[in-house]
Amino acid sequence: MDERGAQMDEQVTLPAVADLTQAGPLKEQLMQSFAAGASVTIDASSVQRLSSPCLQVLVAGKQSFAKAGGASLVIANPSVAFRETVSVLGLMDALELGK
Repeated sequence: MDERGAQMDEQVTLPAVADLTQAGPLKEQLMQSFAAGASVTIDASSVQRLSSPCLQVLVAGKQSFAKAGGASLVIANPSVAFRETVSVLGLMDALELGK
């Protein structure tokens, strides 16, 4: 929350290739947002390739935000490639992406 008591929101845009090199920075960004109590919207519209390490960060982040309550982590505009990877790995429900 900011000094006025309003919930902060942050936007994170995933790159076209969300691989191992992106997992560490993504984790740090989500941890900072979580610590600040900020809700995060992940824009996944540009993703052409999604690796397991980034996916693990997203699932863990989603779980952490859900357990803490208050702030949330939402994945918006998932690309076809993002959805296909998440679906093949059986993580649609974990990321609340529906069918």
